[in-house]
Amino acid sequence: MEPPEDLGEYTTLIVRLRHDDAGRLSGVVERARTGAKVRFHGLETLGRAVAALLSTPGEGS
Repeated sequence: MEPPEDLGEYTTLIVRLRHDDAGRLSGVVERARTGAKVRFHGLETLGRAVAALLSTPGEGS
């Protein structure tokens, strides 16, 4: 029997969103274990904020 594939560790991200009266979305994505934070402005930049945190070295949380 083959050993199971190592899927790596989970990373916990905390997303804090703000939706203002004008309908704009902004917020912060935080990597739970390290406390590293990336701000974003607009839904289209949320994915880039997540990608930035996942591309930095750090342990899974």
